[in-house]
Amino acid sequence: MNLRRFEAGRRLARSQMSTYSNIPGTSQNGTTAEGNASPSTGLLKESLAAQLREAILSGKLAPGEKIIERRWAREFGAAQVSVREALNILITEGFVTKGHGRSARVLRLTDPAIIHTYQVRGALEGLAARLIVEQELAIADLETAMVELRRAVETNEVRGVIDRVQRFHVCMLAKPGNPFLLENGLRLIVPLYAFTLMRALAKGLDASPWVPQVANHQRIVDAIRMGNPQIAEQVVIHVTNRFMERYLDVWGN
Repeated sequence: MNLRRFEAGRRLARSQMSTYSNIPGTSQNGTTAEGNASPSTGLLKESLAAQLREAILSGKLAPGEKIIERRWAREFGAAQVSVREALNILITEGFVTKGHGRSARVLRLTDPAIIHTYQVRGALEGLAARLIVEQELAIADLETAMVELRRAVETNEVRGVIDRVQRFHVCMLAKPGNPFLLENGLRLIVPLYAFTLMRALAKGLDASPWVPQVANHQRIVDAIRMGNPQIAEQVVIHVTNRFMERYLDVWGN
């Protein structure tokens, strides 16, 4: 592979990773990227997005419910275009879906959709693990992600745990530097973890369902460290199936 093209792919993958590496509400630095928007415009849409996000997470807006921009513009005392911009943020975060020419709706995943997601995730993340081994990439960042995941579970705060789990998997998808692998992986895991957070808060869960999953994440790191690409790939696929079984047991509809 052309080295320059490979490094360009790596840079693109890292930039995509930075967009999706946090569950909203858990970042410690409070920074946002607003592009060319003015500070006041950026702050307004972030504020509206935060209020809509909490309406979703509190159950005020139910999974599958249509989000009527005009209604929320009246409730917030804001322009409809500002609500639309806020919804675009939530679409990126996975909490909201919107088809072409259709109204935005709160994300709702059925059990079959969740099963299909995990099946494809296993293949993609297994490929990522194999490429990490084949390219002999350092995994210090994955090991750091494991430390952060353990700490989050110990704090027993569900938002922080889901954030750290998502960071771990985004990190693994990004490491090989393949932007297509990362992009397709993010399309699956971002809405999945958004819905996981919605379900966990709706059921009033603490971090206990993730306690056994810490060991399974460590198995992924250990398999990559072994240095056999085929074993790493198969371990990730197997562990992802375990994640799916646990998900359906705890959060299934």
